[in-house]
Amino acid sequence: MSAIERCRTAALGGHVEQCDNCGYQRIAYNSCRNRHCPKCQSLVRAQWLEDRQADLIPVEYFHVVFTLPEAIAAIAYQNKAVVYNIFRQPDLGYFNLIPV
Repeated sequence: MSAIERCRTAALGGHVEQCDNCGYQRIAYNSCRNRHCPKCQSLVRAQWLEDRQADLIPVEYFHVVFTLPEAIAAIAYQNKAVVYNIFRQPDLGYFNLIPV
């Protein structure tokens, strides 16, 4: 916790950045690089969210949970991408695969 509290403060040191055009200088303090630090991980978090947004298709979503029979579940566990893609087929739909 102490590393996160000291993140981007003089306690962790820093360096001076200078503009090549106008000569303006500013002090840039070092980060703690802790994986739990919201300051250090904000760019990683933003990139992760952007990547997840790219995975979404432009439709309304509903959260659906169901259980596969044990024989299928074992196969699905080893071939997640294939099984997930089957459920994402627009012509099949989620519930057309489950007999009623």
